[in-house]
Amino acid sequence: MQDGPRTTTELARQLGVNESALYRILRALASRGIFQETSPRTFANTTQSGYLRTEVPGSVRSLLIFWGPGCYYGSFGQILHSIHTGQSGRSKLFGMDGWDYLRQRPEVARTFEDAMTDISSLLGPSIAGAYDFGQWGSVMDVGGGNGILLAAILRAHQCLRGGLADVPHLLERAKERGYLDRELEARSTMQPCDFFREVPTGCRAYLLKHVIHDWDDERALAILTNCRRARCHPTERCCLWNGPCRKAMTHPRANLRMS
Repeated sequence: MQDGPRTTTELARQLGVNESALYRILRALASRGIFQETSPRTFANTTQSGYLRTEVPGSVRSLLIFWGPGCYYGSFGQILHSIHTGQSGRSKLFGMDGWDYLRQRPEVARTFEDAMTDISSLLGPSIAGAYDFGQWGSVMDVGGGNGILLAAILRAHQCLRGGLADVPHLLERAKERGYLDRELEARSTMQPCDFFREVPTGCRAYLLKHVIHDWDDERALAILTNCRRARCHPTERCCLWNGPCRKAMTHPRANLRMS
């Protein structure tokens, strides 16, 4: 629909799907402002549906594809298994954990990386503006992927230096993406990291976004312990961002201080 309204007959023929089912899907989406039915069985993009396209500011296309059937959505069908056993639904579904699944399927892994880019591009400016990272002089984004969040933080805090720490193949992808190129290149470094074994030293603050919730308690503790060991001084900080909570956490260990 990039070039204008399309009929469901045209779309169904192009996509090889059932026209009647497609019409019902588009009509349901249009009722929520995603697409607009401009005439009977003819639909056009709206501002909201525009975010389903590639290479547009605020795009969530890769995120929604990753959330679809397969690695993400399919595991929710195993929720009773998780409740009974405490084990991951993905392990039941695929016979392996989610990270092994991604390692064996490069095309799914690439979609996952693109989905994480979508999230960080949306959240990055807000996170960068919500905390005074500049007070520390330097920050290490641990498990920072392609560097888009670190780039947003460095742009918001002009006196800050930044380090991107992740596994080597993701750092290579970060170089390809180029979010830390140009004016940020002089203020940023990339350092290979296996955060279960060691976190690079040299920064005064350590940031983990959407990392800790991926792991069980034992491995989460290993990551946090290594971040603590990497600090040069006990007054330095580890900043965690896992998303907003509807209620304040009351667990006695909820307010974590890395001192």
